[in-house]
Amino acid sequence: MINRITALVCCLCLSTVSFAQGGKVVKQALQGVTKDVVAPTGKEGLVRGLENAAAKSVGSRVAGQTVTAGARQVVQNVRTQGSPVHTPTNTFIKQDDLPPFDEHNFLYFIGKAMDVTKTKGVLNYFTLLEEERTQARHLANLLKNYQTLNLDEIRENELWDELDSFVVNKSLRRFLANSVENRNYIQFMRDLSNYYSLSLEFMASYELRFIASQDVREVFARTALEYMKVHPHKMNLKLREIMKSPYVDENVKSTLRSFIALEQILPQHESGFLTVLRAAHKQHTAGLAEARSQADIVTTVEAYKELAADLEEFVTKYQRSPRWNSPLPERRLYNRLLMLIAYNQANQFKQVLPYINKIITLLGKYPNIGMTAHETLEKVRAFTKANGHLPRQMSEIKEGEVVSDEELHLYESMMYWSTVNKDFAKQLAVLHATAHLH
Repeated sequence: MINRITALVCCLCLSTVSFAQGGKVVKQALQGVTKDVVAPTGKEGLVRGLENAAAKSVGSRVAGQTVTAGARQVVQNVRTQGSPVHTPTNTFIKQDDLPPFDEHNFLYFIGKAMDVTKTKGVLNYFTLLEEERTQARHLANLLKNYQTLNLDEIRENELWDELDSFVVNKSLRRFLANSVENRNYIQFMRDLSNYYSLSLEFMASYELRFIASQDVREVFARTALEYMKVHPHKMNLKLREIMKSPYVDENVKSTLRSFIALEQILPQHESGFLTVLRAAHKQHTAGLAEARSQADIVTTVEAYKELAADLEEFVTKYQRSPRWNSPLPERRLYNRLLMLIAYNQANQFKQVLPYINKIITLLGKYPNIGMTAHETLEKVRAFTKANGHLPRQMSEIKEGEVVSDEELHLYESMMYWSTVNKDFAKQLAVLHATAHLH
C-alpha cells in the first residue's frame, strides 16, 4: 500500500530533492542509516528495523546513552494506550513546494550537523567521562557519611548496584572489590577519589594529603600520582583521557609513558612526574577550549538550537509532535528530528545535550499517536463509510485537492497500529477490500 521505508529514511522526503543534489557529505552520512533500516521486511519488520536502527545509533558509549529513549519516540513517538490527543482540525491543499526552498543548503546544513569529526569525538569522550566522574563524586559523598564498609547485605548490594552503573575500568573494579571484602574503607575511598580525580578532604590519619578543590590541574596531578604509586602502571581516568588527546604534544606523552612504565614510583620520581602531568593537563584543557569554538561544533550547536526552537513553536501551535505523513514544511521538521535525534551518532558533547534533552522532553509531552487501536479502527470505519476510501497519505492526494489534518492523522495512526497489531491489520484489510461498496 505504501513504501514507508522510503518516507521515513529518505533525508527530507522531498519530491523534488535527490541525494545527488545534497552533495557527498549528506550521502555518506545517510548511507549507514538506510542500510540499517531497509533490512527488515514486512510491516512488523519495518517497525522493528526502525527501532533497531535508532537504538544502534545511540547505543555506543562514545556517542553516549542519553537519547536512547528519545530515539524511539521520534521513530514511532509515544506508544500510548490512553485517551486520544485532540488536535485542531486543519485543511491543507496538495501543491508544489511553495514558497521557494533552498534544498541544497538545507541538506548541506543537516549533513554538517550529522558529520562525525575528530573534534566532536574528543568532546563526546570528555563529556562521557565527566558523566562517569559525576556519578563517582555522588557515591563518594554518600560513602563519606558511612565511615565504614562493614555494611549489611542489603547496603552492600546497593553499593555494588551503584558501582555497576558507572565503573567501567576492570582494574578499579577489582581494587574496590578487594577493599569491600577486607572492609577497608580508607583504601576504598582512596582508590575511588584518586581514579576519578575527586577532591576529598581526608583526615590526616588517611595519609592522603588535602588537595584544594578549586585547583583542578593540581587535583588531577596529585590524584594521578597517588593512584599510580599504589597501583603501578595504572592510569586514572583523566590521565587516560589525556593520553588519547590530540592536543597534547607527543614529547609530553612520551615522557608520561616513561613514568607509567616504571615498576614503582619512588620519591625521587614524584617531582618530575607532577611537572609533566601539569603540563599535559594544561595542553589538553587549552585544546578543549579551542575545540568548542571550531566551525563544526558551532554549526552543530546552532542546528540543534534551531531544531529545539522550531519544535517548541510547532507543539505549542498544534499540541502534538510532527508527523511524517504531512505537508512539506512539517515533513521537513519531522525528518530533521529523525536525522538529528533518532540517527544521531556524532553529537553527544556537552554543548548540544541541553537542546537534545529539551527535544526529547517535548516529544514525550506531545505524542503524535494518541489513539488506541480500537479508537483508530472505529474512526477509520466511519471515515471509509463517509468517503468511500481509507484515509490517505500525502503522496496519494492529487494536486490541488483539499485534505484535512484529521485524515492525515488518522492515516498515521492506522499505519502504526497495522504494524504492531495483527488483529487490527486483518480488520483493516477487510475494510480496504469493501471500501468501494460504501
